[in-house]
Amino acid sequence: MMPLQARLELMFIGLGIVALAIPWMAWARLRTLEKRHGRVLLVRGVTGEQAARIVLLRGEIEQVPVDEALDFLGDNYAASEPAVKLAQRTYFSRTLFAVVRAAGVAAHGLQHRDRDRRVGRLGRMDGVLILWGNAWPILALGTLLSPGRLTGLAVFAVMAICLGLAQIISHRTVVDAIRRARTELEGARLLDGHPKNEISDALEAARLEHLALSAKRTIWGALRPRN
Repeated sequence: MMPLQARLELMFIGLGIVALAIPWMAWARLRTLEKRHGRVLLVRGVTGEQAARIVLLRGEIEQVPVDEALDFLGDNYAASEPAVKLAQRTYFSRTLFAVVRAAGVAAHGLQHRDRDRRVGRLGRMDGVLILWGNAWPILALGTLLSPGRLTGLAVFAVMAICLGLAQIISHRTVVDAIRRARTELEGARLLDGHPKNEISDALEAARLEHLALSAKRTIWGALRPRN
């Protein structure tokens, strides 16, 4: 019979594999949604930058700027400035997906105005997740090549589980921002003319952008073959 310690180690390793797989599964789902409706243009014809400004104006925080950023930096809300920073693919795009994504980032400004401390922590957590996404394959390989690999893998798995749980906790902030973004977009009638399935896919894609962070915005994500 397998010793209790070995069984616990295998259990943690299994949970760690699940934690590592979640961002890649989220990215795979995101790519499926983008293939289905990612090129649908917004009926109202505004860009991501304009949608972000509309959300900020409706929240009466028009002093917060909407800046253009390089694509590899992604879309984010800089609570320290504060400022909405949109990647070029979002800033200039007129697709439904880009508009919802931009509105979601701008909605973090509404959370920040309401003194939601989670917004500042979200940016720091995202940086940690991107660093982890780049580092964990190297750490895993080093652990596999070291003595006592089973115990080492269990320790590595605990790290993966803890960071996975931290991402899920921070993801609640994103879910709330996307919900508020939808309310503001619907209030401005920017989603008029789109069927429910297109809108629901765009909202889901905006949420998945955060879950896929530690896979998509890494060296390994850049090496993934594109269709």
